Parts: sequence; structure tokens; C-alpha cells
Amino acid sequence: MTTTAPRHSSRTLPYRPLVVVTGASAGIGEAIARRFAAEGARVVLLARRADRLDTLVAEIGRDTGRSGDVDSYAVDLADAGATADVCRAILHDHGTPDVLINNAGAGRFLSIEETSVEEAHAQMDLPYFAAFHMTRGLIEPMIARGRGVVFQINSPVAITAWPGAVGYAAARWAIRGFTAALRQDLHGTGVRVGSLTPTRVHSDYFDANPDSVDRVPKVEALVGTMTPEEVAETTLRAVRTRPGRDSFAPWRWSLFAPVAAAVPAPFEWLFRVTGHKRVR
Repeated sequence: MTTTAPRHSSRTLPYRPLVVVTGASAGIGEAIARRFAAEGARVVLLARRADRLDTLVAEIGRDTGRSGDVDSYAVDLADAGATADVCRAILHDHGTPDVLINNAGAGRFLSIEETSVEEAHAQMDLPYFAAFHMTRGLIEPMIARGRGVVFQINSPVAITAWPGAVGYAAARWAIRGFTAALRQDLHGTGVRVGSLTPTRVHSDYFDANPDSVDRVPKVEALVGTMTPEEVAETTLRAVRTRPGRDSFAPWRWSLFAPVAAAVPAPFEWLFRVTGHKRVR
């Protein structure tokens, strides 16, 4: 079978890049893995659910006709030791990744008094510490090679915080800060650092956390929502064309978000008046 080379600049990605995706067993991560594989990438999927990963690997292999180009590792990325082990396994089994997509995340939208200490720590484990440990475990050979992309999937709550989601928002702001700091740290190495912040996505997260939907500010009606497949398509385009930049989607959010980041006060007010109301 002849594989058509992906249509992207060789300056950004090589032919048939090795792409590692975390949180890949469902939702956004699954859609990203499928989309990159469909474009000819070799993909490595990470998540906790081994059974779901096995099914997904088989489906992607069947759909692409390249079963040897997809692999998975079941791992709890909240466990720093297990994450270090899986990074070593990826490097041993597949070599140095061309793209690391830090997508894994968890946590409910809760006010401060609703959040236990244990849940606050868990919310920092996923996404922030998972992204840090994955990047730390894979970055040295990427630097040595002088090429690569580290790409984060973030949340709109990292642009303008909203009420009723303290731990979740803090963890997402940590991802935003990590992205900016890492970009500065890796400047000149050839490794690009970027992110995509979509609006609310219709995914398994909200199926598992239905109460969180009610805490999303109603202002989202102005910017729209997305499907996992739309996020995956936008991620592919961003990694190809803007690997070292922060991207936002859909287009209305891409106009809204940079202004909200630059001039936060009016947007904080807007999110507050259309968001979760504390019961006194």
C-alpha cells in the first residue's frame, strides 16, 4: 500500500511523524489520535483505560491499514514514577517523538468550600503535573535532535476564570503558565511550544460531570461550542502551521480570547454575571 505524504511544511513536521497523545482513550484525545493517524502519522496513545486503548488501537489500525503505526500504553499520568517509566518505554520502543500533545485532564467544577484537599491535588495532577512529567520525560532527546513540538490542549477558563470552578481553573492556568514558560525556556532549541484553547467541547467529560455544564457561563452562546472532531482538525492545522503559537477556536473565540487576555476586567465581569451564582 502506498501512503500519500501529509500536506505540510517539512520545516514543521517530518514525513510520518511520531505523535504522542495523552488522554487518548476518549473525547478530544481519541479524535486527535484518529485525525493524525489518518494523515499518515505514527501515533502513540496514553490513557488509564487499557481496554479502551486496545479497542482504539485496533480500530485505527484497521481504518488506516497501518496497524504497525499505532501503539498504546495504559498509565496513570498522576503517578510521576509511572509516567517516567512510560516515557522511557516510548523512547525505547519508538524513538524520539516529533510531537507531544498534552491533552489529559480531569476535575469537576467546584467552589472553594466544595473542593476537598485531595481533589484539589488531583486536579493539579491532571492536567498540570501530567503535562510537566510527560514533557520532562521526553524533552531531552527532542532538544538533542533540534526539532519537535510540545502542544497543550487547554480550556477557556484559563483565559478568563469563572465562578464555581476554583480547582479546575487554577490547574488550567497552571497549564497556560507552563506553556509560556516552556516556550521561553526552549527558545533557540528548535523545539516549538504551542497550545490550542477551544471553547466548550461536547465530550465524555461533561457526560461524566453533568453538574459542571450548568456552571459554564452563558456567554458561551456568543462564541459557540465544538465537537471533538472539530478540535482534532484544528489541532492538526495548528501543529502544522502554528506550532510555536497559542491558538483559539472556533473563529469567534479566536477573536474574543486574545482581547479577554489583554483586557481582563470587562470579561471577568461578563463571565461573573452569566456564570454560576453562589447560594447564600
